[in-house]
Formats: sequence, structure tokens, C-alpha cells
Amino acid sequence: MFHLAGLFNLNNKKNIEDARMLTTSTPDNVTSSNTPSQDSIFFSRLAMVITATVFGGFILHWVANYEQLGRFTLWIGLHGAFSVAWYLLLLYQIRLSTVGNIATHRRWGKLSVILVIAILFSGVMMTLGLYGYLVDLGAFDFSQPSARARAGGLIGGTFLEWAIFAALYILGIVNVRSPAHHKRFMLASAVQMMPEGLNRLIHVLGLPGYGMLGIMLLIYLSMMMYDWRSARRIYWSTLVAFALFLLMALLIYTLFRTQAWGDWVVSILGGM
Repeated sequence: MFHLAGLFNLNNKKNIEDARMLTTSTPDNVTSSNTPSQDSIFFSRLAMVITATVFGGFILHWVANYEQLGRFTLWIGLHGAFSVAWYLLLLYQIRLSTVGNIATHRRWGKLSVILVIAILFSGVMMTLGLYGYLVDLGAFDFSQPSARARAGGLIGGTFLEWAIFAALYILGIVNVRSPAHHKRFMLASAVQMMPEGLNRLIHVLGLPGYGMLGIMLLIYLSMMMYDWRSARRIYWSTLVAFALFLLMALLIYTLFRTQAWGDWVVSILGGM
């Protein structure tokens, strides 16, 4: 009897504690599993800003230069479609990650790989087509050293942009089991794709050419500031992405502007 009475007393105490828990308001520092994390909110909003900026650049460009639609080629259309699909998929993937639907997130990730390959291939074909078009148009008169230098800058800057995009994306895949680094590399991949839309945006707005790099720099600075505020450190994935951005900026304004580089590119591609 004593044992049963003691057990009843313990159960009664537990019931009282459970009742207190139910009638007490939830503390502010207790977060529901369905509540988006601080990371998810930040990266979701930043991804939307990046996507809106890129899309806005293309839309404004075609509205202001509708006569250039006559130069719309198959490769331009395919590259644009693949890029749009990849950006929209990125937003959807962030949403899936936010709500914890990891299984679906992984399945759609396979499509992302296919889109990246398609973006890179169509981008190379599109750029080579543009190069050939400018040669036929007479914009690249290779008897002039300055024309060869401009051709080198076009090929060098564009191909490096995609090479870094591919590197960041691969790093994101490699670090798929580390969410903090995975999401930062994927977002950096989106930043690295921005020049195509940013170039058109700053041209329409009449901003200087370096404005493109300035906007990308602001995005990377916001990522580093967020890292520091949320974790009191800057993640190595953010630093790697920023270092690759600085490398691109350095090469665009140094190597890719040299006569030697332009001469070498023209010697390889010729007049297509």
C-alpha cells in the first residue's frame, strides 16, 4: 500500500507539473519546429533580391532596346530559359529547406544539376555566337590591336564568370551534408550569375561599368555582416566565395585588358 501511495503521489505531482506547463505561456526563446530559422529568412530574402535584380535587368533592357530582338538566337533563348528556371528553382529549394521538406529538396536538386550543365553549355555557344556576330558586323576588326583587346576581354570575362559559377555550385554539392556551407555556396552561385542581368541594368540606368562589381560587392558584404551578427564569425564558405569574386574582379581589370591576352584569344578563335 505504501508503495502504491507513493507512486500515486509521484504521478499526482507530475500531473500538476504538466498542467502548469500547459497553462504557462511559451517562453520567447522556444521556437516551434515549423518556424523558419533566421538563416532561412535571410537567405530567402537575399535570393529574391538577387533574382528580381537579374530579371529586372533583362526586362528593362529588352523594353528599352526592343529593336535588338531581331538578333535573338536559339542559343540566347535556351540560355535564358535555363537561367530563369535555375533561379526559380533556387527560390523553391530554399522554400523547401525552410519548411523542412528535405526529401523533395533532394529530388529537385537533381534537376538543378541538369540545369547548370545546360546553362554552361548554352552560355558557351551563345558567347561564341556573339563573338562571330561582332566579327561579321565589323565591330572586331582584328587588324586593330584595340579590337583584339576588346575581344579578349569579352571571352575572358564571360568564360571566367561561368567557371567560377560552376566551381561554387560544385562546392555547394560537395558540402550538401553541411547546410550552413551548402546554402552559402548556392547563394554565391546565384550572385556569380548576376553579371548577365546586371550589365544590362547598369547600361539602361546609365551607371558606370564598375557598378556591376559594386552591386555584387554589396551582396557579399551583406553575407559577411550576417555571418558575423548571427555566429560571431564569417563562415569559410562565404570567404571562399568572396575570394573568387575578388579574383574575377582583379582579372577583368588586369589580365583580360592586356594586349597579350587579346592577341592570344584571337589567335585561338580567329574569325570563327
